[in-house]
Amino acid sequence: MKKRSAWIKCVFLLVAVMGFTLSGFAGDEIAGTTEVTGYYQQYRNFSFKTGDEYMDFSPARIGGGGFSVAQNIADWFAIWSQLSIYGTKTQVFDVPIGWGTSFQYENKVRVINNLEGIRYQTKLHGPFRFYVKGGVGFTYYNFTFGRYGDVGASGTKFSAGYGGGTDIWFNRNIGIVFDVSHIVMGLPNLTDLPGRESFDSGLTYTTGLTIRF
Repeated sequence: MKKRSAWIKCVFLLVAVMGFTLSGFAGDEIAGTTEVTGYYQQYRNFSFKTGDEYMDFSPARIGGGGFSVAQNIADWFAIWSQLSIYGTKTQVFDVPIGWGTSFQYENKVRVINNLEGIRYQTKLHGPFRFYVKGGVGFTYYNFTFGRYGDVGASGTKFSAGYGGGTDIWFNRNIGIVFDVSHIVMGLPNLTDLPGRESFDSGLTYTTGLTIRF
């Protein structure tokens, strides 16, 4: 663990040094430019109580990737769109059927989240440009339930998010992003049972490579 921590510190130090070294090439006039980012994102503590214990998903992290596009309307203001595609989250139950025997019941869900919004950004501070953002969009869910995954369901619900982060620019055209945001996603009405949740919310942690042109 200590060795891994040391490597992480070295990577961040290298990024900072490279950023400060090359920041003179970044430039601070960006109005009219477009930024495309490919990223990895982790969503913390996705969960879903459906009202039926054999259809529930307990809290867990789900990771995935995606891309975003931002159009800089002014040096301090941009509009953006992002699409995040998360990996499959699997929930496994042992369902008793009597006489000390049981069978395995497996539920799976895949999540795709889209947001569109606005972003306010600072001037360059060395290689760093800080920002805050907010947006709305939709979340698409695809579920399979049962012993053989033979029961399926899907749905699309409203979502919203807000957060902030920083871009570290190595030059005018290439940088990396670190972002922390909070998102709220509507949950499909799979049952009408008491205790069904209508929304899920959590933090997303994002890092990726940005190209500006």
